[in-house]
Amino acid sequence: MAVVNMTEVLARQILKDPELLKLLPCHCDRCLDDVLAMALNHLPPRYAATDTGQLYVQVEYLRPQLRSDILRELAQAALWVSSHPHHQSVEGAGGDAPSAKGEGGSGA
Repeated sequence: MAVVNMTEVLARQILKDPELLKLLPCHCDRCLDDVLAMALNHLPPRYAATDTGQLYVQVEYLRPQLRSDILRELAQAALWVSSHPHHQSVEGAGGDAPSAKGEGGSGA
């Protein structure tokens, strides 16, 4: 079994929350990856190399404080990415696709 950062696994699950996604005008892979990367840079990693280890970390994240820490960092990152996207928004595309005009912005 490969080594897995369970913080990333759980953050990816929480990032699918519709309430959190409302903070992002764009849901393209680039914007979602930027949000995830920014949030993970502010969260402690929890690595597991066995199924038992993964289960232990998942149970640990059932604690409300740890879940709220992940949600808080994702929300802060989503707000930042929404105001500093790596691409221009597309008119009439619902904000789900990057523009073909080029990319700008700062790195996450």
